[in-house]
Amino acid sequence: MDQVIFDGKWTFFSEWKPSSLNQFSYDDGKRIILRSAHQDDYLYLYLDAITDFTLDKGADKATICIDGKNNKNTTSDENDFCFSSTLGNKQGVVFQGGSINAITGNFKKISNPENFIGLSDISDENNRYTQNLHPSFEFKIPIDLIQRSDNYGFYFSVYDASSDTFYSFPKETIRENSLKIPSPNQWGDLISPDKSLPELHFPLLIFSIMILTLVIIQSKIPVIKIRSI
Repeated sequence: MDQVIFDGKWTFFSEWKPSSLNQFSYDDGKRIILRSAHQDDYLYLYLDAITDFTLDKGADKATICIDGKNNKNTTSDENDFCFSSTLGNKQGVVFQGGSINAITGNFKKISNPENFIGLSDISDENNRYTQNLHPSFEFKIPIDLIQRSDNYGFYFSVYDASSDTFYSFPKETIRENSLKIPSPNQWGDLISPDKSLPELHFPLLIFSIMILTLVIIQSKIPVIKIRSI
């Protein structure tokens, strides 16, 4: 993952290939690709809105949320973090739970941690999934901020400004507006199947990629399976 060029798009064919793949399809035909990986002290996440061809710079947006303790609280706490990037912006923003402001889902904006990256741009002919121009979002998240765990609470949303629609994981999670983030008890799980993420010093893990798995914990929602490539 140290070969990733953080420019907000899939820069060359193999760039995000050493990462796990999840594909999401929605009732209106929209599709979103999620790539995720762990290396050293960072989580790497890439959201690719491959069917959004209306390029609303300054308005299309992606948000990724992670709960280090995964305690599924009905109200966010200080272990909950969200990372947001807007199309065309070169620096994302970070939010932390535990705020008294219910309008935002009890999240507040904080200073960006050192080495955090969150940015977005228009992906083009180099994209692995489509050559049509569309928004994509890249994140590099310091693990020290979110704590080391083999099971995170996990949520994402991608906002298409032209249709004023949020596309989320879990799909049944409804985001009412761009200000309010759904509570952690509605999030799914991001899992390290080999439990390598909590470990700090195993030499073989220093240069390895950990495949991440998404699971929805609600009983009525099917488990999402990872397809290796």
